[in-house]
Amino acid sequence: MRDGDHYVINGQKIWTSYAHQADWIFLLVRTGNSEKKQAGITFILVDMKTPGITVRPIISIDGCHHLNETFFDNVRVPVANLIGEEGGGWKITKFLLNNEHATTADLPTLRRLQRQLRALAAAPAAGSTLGGQPQFTQRLARYEAELEAIAVMVQRVAAMEQAGDHSPAAHALGSMLKIRGTELQQQMGQFLIESMGDYGPVSYPSSHDGHAGEPLPMQDVMQDMATEAFFRRATTIYGGTSEIQRGIIAKTKFQF
Repeated sequence: MRDGDHYVINGQKIWTSYAHQADWIFLLVRTGNSEKKQAGITFILVDMKTPGITVRPIISIDGCHHLNETFFDNVRVPVANLIGEEGGGWKITKFLLNNEHATTADLPTLRRLQRQLRALAAAPAAGSTLGGQPQFTQRLARYEAELEAIAVMVQRVAAMEQAGDHSPAAHALGSMLKIRGTELQQQMGQFLIESMGDYGPVSYPSSHDGHAGEPLPMQDVMQDMATEAFFRRATTIYGGTSEIQRGIIAKTKFQF
């Protein structure tokens, strides 16, 4: 609701990453009614110190605090904080969502998982190495091939972005990248845990636990392994679920 030179915002948002550390937040607020659901949405910046904002922590399955539920109770935000035009927030949102879909593929994380698997392959265990077992090397090779395909797709999406290409095909590619990247994160993380065998991934402490016992085998490589695996269960949900991404792709499959 607009009141003179301010918008008065009421509502709540869940799964707000790092809201407890943020100085500002951007919101999509409804400022008008329209038959089209996408119309009447406004994009606005809000100072987190504004009276009426409450941040409630959510501790996720990985035992960390990076998520929150955020409440807005008669929060007065200057109209000057508006981004773009009133009611034009959906256009901005589509641009940001496509970038988010592409970045959640998280190529650096995939590269790190690759390094961990290679280190595990080379580590001696019971007089041999995992790298000498065909079943392990075949799966690792398949994951590495998929990783390289994702790296090429990242370059393609980046090139389209630099060229100012915001076509439906570009959005579909962002969704494809999100699906393949996040699913591969889960698969490689699970494979890493399976490959540890009897050592038991839950035995490996988090870097935040202050573990002072005898070091476990490969602890320098496997530290935080269980915490990471728990966190990656959410990758196919946040930023738009895989089901939503497949819907976007299906609508644009004839426009490439």
